[in-house]
Amino acid sequence: MKNKMVIFSTGLAMFSMFFGSGNLVFPLLVGQMSEGHYLLAGLGIVLTGVLVPFLGILAMLFFKGKTEELFSLIGKYAPFWLSLICLSIMGPFGVLARCITVAHGAFQLIVPNSPLWLFSLAGCGVIFVLTVKKNRIVPMLGSLLTPFLLASLAAIMVCGLYYTDLPVTETKGSWTSFKTGIFQGYQTMDLLAAFFFSTFIINHLQKRAGPQSDPVQIVSIFFRSSLIGAGLLSFIYGVLVALGAMYAPMLANVPPQEMLGFVAQQCLGSLAAPIVCASVILACLTTAIVLTSLFADFLRKEVTQRKLPHTASLAMTLAFAFGTSTLEFSGIARYIGPLLEVMYPALIVLAVLGILHKLWGWRSVRMPFAATLALKFLSGL
Repeated sequence: MKNKMVIFSTGLAMFSMFFGSGNLVFPLLVGQMSEGHYLLAGLGIVLTGVLVPFLGILAMLFFKGKTEELFSLIGKYAPFWLSLICLSIMGPFGVLARCITVAHGAFQLIVPNSPLWLFSLAGCGVIFVLTVKKNRIVPMLGSLLTPFLLASLAAIMVCGLYYTDLPVTETKGSWTSFKTGIFQGYQTMDLLAAFFFSTFIINHLQKRAGPQSDPVQIVSIFFRSSLIGAGLLSFIYGVLVALGAMYAPMLANVPPQEMLGFVAQQCLGSLAAPIVCASVILACLTTAIVLTSLFADFLRKEVTQRKLPHTASLAMTLAFAFGTSTLEFSGIARYIGPLLEVMYPALIVLAVLGILHKLWGWRSVRMPFAATLALKFLSGL
């Protein structure tokens, strides 16, 4: 009975870690772009948006949550530089700024024609104030929002699937749809989240399993927990991809950050949609607080060697995020997408070889990592 509870609670914790603001946008976008090949497109995003991040957690489990130890396999200076690049993408130059644009997209359905720069400026101010209270605010918002957001999504899914027909599949474009799913799965950046946030999952797993648990038992519990977390995430992705395909004609001119709110309006009506939008805004806020704190701490401790005050590092982080957010969701994706297409395969190779290093003493990690980076860069050119 104890192991079953550990498996269930760990599976839900894994799901919560990966279920963020981008996960509400990219599956709909994949479905909208699938030209009816929603099954193949859904398979693509499940591969890179679900299976790969869980592979990342497995790698971190073998490294006991020590990101710097994994990164050191590719060089002496890699823990600093690779962490800086990854945290910058997750932070003010990527996911953090994207959270603001997604929140603004939901806010637009409540208060139309509100300027992005003003919303972003106000949002950064709120994030700055609440980041100081992170230890109290984030757990409270997370415990309240996750069930409410899931209930809202369930209502959208049921109504959307019931009242709308699946599209007719085009005769061409199936491979393109699959590749779209693969590349949009990169955009979730959940493999990066696995590298930096899995310590909580690992500590939870080891604490619940008990001090007498051997590593084999912990890995066994991990795999069974992953079936729950990955299963929930895959199911939600699959339904959102289907909804994106169903509403594709109506979503043609809708910005990605507004798609979920638009579908909510179509499914639940004008009164219910603002409630969904409010939950999306708060979910984005919760994610933004965590990412702001993570990048600001790295900036203060590692980059400036504690010479920068905590409030100054927070202010600098949010100043960068504000500037990036003004590029809008599509603008951020335009420069982040090519970067992730080059980096992601190399990070997958790092995760796989890290596991092999721990299991069987595999030594050659730097060259395969560098070769993958080089090949992806050259193929992009």
